[in-house]
Amino acid sequence: MTTTRFLAIAALSAMAASVAVGAPASADPAPTARTSPLIELVTPKSKGFFYTANPAEARRAVQKHGFKRTPTPLGRVAAKPFSGGTALYRLRSTSAMSYILTADPAGLKKLIASGKFVNEGILGYVGKTGDPAKRIWRLHYDNQPKWRIAITAHKDSILRNEPGWSLDGPSGYLQ
Repeated sequence: MTTTRFLAIAALSAMAASVAVGAPASADPAPTARTSPLIELVTPKSKGFFYTANPAEARRAVQKHGFKRTPTPLGRVAAKPFSGGTALYRLRSTSAMSYILTADPAGLKKLIASGKFVNEGILGYVGKTGDPAKRIWRLHYDNQPKWRIAITAHKDSILRNEPGWSLDGPSGYLQ
């Protein structure tokens, strides 16, 4: 690994860590909130997508790090575990300013074991079943460390109208 690449990865890690300082992905979005909107942001230079259910974390990402909020329609995540639900985890890529979400415990272990991701914790809780319109799907951009999620209708639009995106599979149901 070159010194330049090492320094770039170190700077990337420091920036990613500072976005979540004081509000890890596992923090409740608000002490009294049962659900919170899932917020999608684009990382600087459109290198990837970032998701949070914490409005303060979203503001910090925009104000301090140049992330941009998207108008992407998503839904809500639960702040606490519920019957019929599962945790939605946020992981950060170790090679790019990009994040991936998973609700699959086996998939989580595999992603961490690959050494290509750092687990940033539980973003919220999603249903294992639910309204098909609120099903979330994970997509990846071909040959790049770039992922995003979308509800069913938006997933179909992305696959139809945005070349380069491919479907990874479902990741639960938003509320």
